[in-house]
Amino acid sequence: MSTLFLIGNGFDVNCGMKTKYTDVYDGYIKEASSTDVIKTFKENISADYKTWGDFEMSMAEYAKNLNSESEFLECIRDFAGYMEQHLLAENERVKQLLSDESVLTAVVKEMEESLKSFYTSISHNIDKIMEQRNATYFTGFRVISFNYTDVFDVLWKEMLKHNKNNASVTHIHGVLQDGPVFGVDNISQINTSYELTRKGKRGFIKPVFNSEYDEHRVIEAKRRIKNSLTICAFGMSFGDSDLSWRNEIIEWLKEDKEHHFFVYRYNISNVKYYTVAEKLDIEDDAKIQLLLEWGIKDEELFNQIHIPCGKNIFNVETVLKEELPKRDAKIEADIKKKIEQGKKFVQEHAQDVVLT
Repeated sequence: MSTLFLIGNGFDVNCGMKTKYTDVYDGYIKEASSTDVIKTFKENISADYKTWGDFEMSMAEYAKNLNSESEFLECIRDFAGYMEQHLLAENERVKQLLSDESVLTAVVKEMEESLKSFYTSISHNIDKIMEQRNATYFTGFRVISFNYTDVFDVLWKEMLKHNKNNASVTHIHGVLQDGPVFGVDNISQINTSYELTRKGKRGFIKPVFNSEYDEHRVIEAKRRIKNSLTICAFGMSFGDSDLSWRNEIIEWLKEDKEHHFFVYRYNISNVKYYTVAEKLDIEDDAKIQLLLEWGIKDEELFNQIHIPCGKNIFNVETVLKEELPKRDAKIEADIKKKIEQGKKFVQEHAQDVVLT
């Protein structure tokens, strides 16, 4: 049995990457529009970012404003093309920062500490359960990424160099430049007056695209969930566009009372509390809210779900902010040292210069 980590966009945000949909909109709406359909589409987005906070579900609703499947796909593909270029730039920017050995070492240390402490600071009871099942043994770690980026993969591979584990990261939504798929979970979520053909379904329904392009990643993801005793989700909303995976988690929880699910939520991870009792109260309220969102009765699965309060993991951006000035100072010191060495060399060999 393994410990499975589900990694969402919150991880990239914690790396300092501008990967939220609202970050993409800022540049997208300023781009020249190739058609009137795209121009109107951009105007709708720019009029209310809040409404478009979740592009996938918002696009499914906006579909009713379009006249045909071709217009629907035109909007999707225009935005997807821009978004991929935006994410590529952010992805490479952070990977470039990680190319410095000292910076990479510090970030990898943060990653390892996060993976091994994901369950701590909730209660002594949970500590004991996780310790007894060896939940932090690196050999048992598995990862499913819901991101298109591969910064996590870079860090994961670095960790594997000195930890016994040969499991790769499964990207359930594909990766940049190789079939990244975004859209909704099923056709009932798309509000259209026109019929969607195979093209339309494949273009904006994730399970349809995966079944036709790479069904293995779905099979592998489901296998990893089934074989896990503990699952930790970070940076994920489990919204309606990922309904199938939310249901997979629910079924997994129902299968065995020993299955424990840890889910980090930004507003809870960063909240301040004064007593342990208050911390437990906040976590309970967050669990009740999550169960309501997922349509589960309060008493069901309650003790199997944990939402860490006042604690965050994968604080990569914090480490980068600490390490980059050190790197820059070292670079500056090395430059000064070389300059001084050059001056010294010239002074020592000045007498060797013969003027004619």
